[in-house]
Amino acid sequence: MKKSADYAEKTLAAYKLGMKAKGSIAGVQIQVDPQGCEQCQKLDPEAIYHPDQAPRIPLPQCDRDRSCQCVYRPVMTYQIQDDT
Repeated sequence: MKKSADYAEKTLAAYKLGMKAKGSIAGVQIQVDPQGCEQCQKLDPEAIYHPDQAPRIPLPQCDRDRSCQCVYRPVMTYQIQDDT
């Protein structure tokens, strides 16, 4: 299934709204498609991004374009370990 042209903007805006509303969303991660292109494989699947700084998927260099199967996933506050 192809992503809509505004997939990244709509998805990240929804997560940002959840963060702004003091919800339990701490940020977003990118779930990388294991069969994805070389550019997507370079993304760090453990990185947690603020929606404003998250790479926009599909990546401009992705050879699958809107058929890219990488997706954003919310990271909940309870999933983040407190290192203190």
